[in-house]
Amino acid sequence: MTLFVLIALLSLLNTILPDFLRNYLKVSRLWVARNSSELNLLQKEVDLAREQVEEVRNAEHSGEYARTIKIMRAERKVSEAEAKLKSARGVEHLMRMGIDTAAFYVSKVLLSLITVIVSIRNRGTPVLVIDDSISLAPFTGLLSFPTGVANAISVPAWAFSCNLTFKLLYGLVKNRGA
Repeated sequence: MTLFVLIALLSLLNTILPDFLRNYLKVSRLWVARNSSELNLLQKEVDLAREQVEEVRNAEHSGEYARTIKIMRAERKVSEAEAKLKSARGVEHLMRMGIDTAAFYVSKVLLSLITVIVSIRNRGTPVLVIDDSISLAPFTGLLSFPTGVANAISVPAWAFSCNLTFKLLYGLVKNRGA
C-alpha cells in the first residue's frame, strides 16, 4: 500500500510542482534581489543626465548656437543612459526567464527520475492485487506485466496511469480557472 501512495504522490508532485515553481514561487526573485543595485545605479545615472538637460536649458549662454550644442550633448547623455538602462533591464528579464525555466525543467527531470528509479527497483512487486471476481480481461497481461501476478497492477502501469490522470485533471482545473 505504501508503494501505491508513494507513486501517486510522486506523480502529483511531478504534475504540480514544476508549474508552481515557474508561475508562483519565481525562483528568479532570489537572484534579482542581488542584481537590483545595478539597475538602481543606472536609474540614478538617467536621472542625473535629465537634471543636466534641465540645467543646460535654464542656464544663460553666450549665444543660441552654444546653447543648442550644449542641449544636444546633454540629451545625447540622457539617451545613452536610457539605452544602458533598457539593455540592463532586458538582460535581467532574460536571466529571470532562464532561471525560472531551468528550475521548471530541473524539478521535472528530478521527480521523473525518482519515479523511474522507484519503478525499476519495485518492478516485480504488484502495487495492487485485484480480486478474481473482477475481470480485467483484455488488459490483464499488460497491467501486471513485470510482476507475473494475475489480476495485479504493476508499478510502471500505476505510475503511467497516475501521471496521465493527474496531468489531465490539472489541465482541466488550470484551463477552467483561466
